[in-house]
Amino acid sequence: MLKRIDFEFDDIKLEEARKIQYKLGSDISVYRVFIDSYTKKGFIIFDKEKSSEDIIKEINHGVRIKKEEEITVEDLIKQSSG
Repeated sequence: MLKRIDFEFDDIKLEEARKIQYKLGSDISVYRVFIDSYTKKGFIIFDKEKSSEDIIKEINHGVRIKKEEEITVEDLIKQSSG
């Protein structure tokens, strides 16, 4: 089982967003991560074994969680294929 968190930032610059996205994307428990510095929104999909609090601490940039849900690997594949 996987977990998806959709979030918003108070303020984030392009370079900061890239650094955070790269750092999270390098984590073996993270399946997908996307941060848009223009809309100040993003999402992350990660292994449920890792806690949401740990993920938010890694972002460390005034994050407000908008939605949190559990998804299956099958759901992730379906979403990815369009």
